[in-house]
Amino acid sequence: MTNIAFAGLTAAGKTTHARRLAADLGYRYVSATDILLEILQVRDRSAHLWFTQLDAITAARAGGAVDDELEARLTGLARSSDRTVFDSWALAWISPSPMVRIWIESDLPSRTRKCLVSLGDQPRPLDECEALLRAKDDHNRAMFLRRHGFDLFTDRERYHAVLCNSHLIPAATRPESRRGIERFAPVVRDAALAATGSGSLEELRAGYPREVLAVRDMHAGVA
Repeated sequence: MTNIAFAGLTAAGKTTHARRLAADLGYRYVSATDILLEILQVRDRSAHLWFTQLDAITAARAGGAVDDELEARLTGLARSSDRTVFDSWALAWISPSPMVRIWIESDLPSRTRKCLVSLGDQPRPLDECEALLRAKDDHNRAMFLRRHGFDLFTDRERYHAVLCNSHLIPAATRPESRRGIERFAPVVRDAALAATGSGSLEELRAGYPREVLAVRDMHAGVA
């Protein structure tokens, strides 16, 4: 069975929906972030990590060796695995292996709200969440432009589907977050199945109103 690679900017929802899709399909889940933190020997896996250690993590990646190892591990897993959902910024671009590639689009206000919800009982001001997202995304954008020549903010041509969930979490609360996830998960699943040929693109487009599903592009077959 075909592997699936998810991407999206920070707090777009890619980890939540990659994990959920993997569980739904009975696939293995692989997180590029988990591999990165393993390489860096960082034990903290909480959302607060990025507020407290972002500068240190960014500095550790400056020479490129950490990302060389990270990308080598990811592409090796993509070549040797099947029935795997990858949660990765870059795999859709750097791996030549056949896979379904899905981008989750989410605007900055929506991602800021999701970031706040993810912090649980230790929230931070919304402006701190927004500043973190900007810093993390700007760093990764510059890095991928330098390393591979693609723009994380604008280049979408490698993706079989670009799915938008910006409107689905209108307030930074756990109930709104849960409702948004429940509304979006079937869209993600149906898009993945349509990209693999196990579902119908026409039925996908007809089955969801445009305010729930925004497909920027969908190619026949898996490249």
